[in-house]
Amino acid sequence: MELNKLESLLKKYEEGNTTLAEEKQLQYYFSSEEIPTHLRSYKIIFAYSANEKTRTYPGKTQLASKKGQFFFIGIAASILLAIGIFAWQNNIREEIPQQNVGTIEDPHEAYQKTKEALQMVAEVFNAGREDLEYLNEFNKTKNKFIKNQ
Repeated sequence: MELNKLESLLKKYEEGNTTLAEEKQLQYYFSSEEIPTHLRSYKIIFAYSANEKTRTYPGKTQLASKKGQFFFIGIAASILLAIGIFAWQNNIREEIPQQNVGTIEDPHEAYQKTKEALQMVAEVFNAGREDLEYLNEFNKTKNKFIKNQ
């Protein structure tokens, strides 16, 4: 095989672009004794590859079956899920009657409490709006920089 053709095949081999036929040509070439000194490292690679293709495992492999193990894990998970749902529903049933809803009979007092609650909600919304003003200023500055670029 010509040295130029050999080096181009080796380059294709290193990039992973060779066909099986081209790899067989390289395998055949590097199994011979006449190899240039700068390509002797490839002889080791192809000799190892040829050796590993013929290697077999003399023993028999047996994979352990885990079907029964997963079956019992599934049953245990289902039981735990059922117990959890049952306990959660019982907990909700017990909490509802114990809650103090706070019904106010006097209309004037109910009006005052509603007014206080709405005032508290308005304060939270105003605080959020102040944060939005900072965000608006940030966007204006950002847009200035974007337009300059």
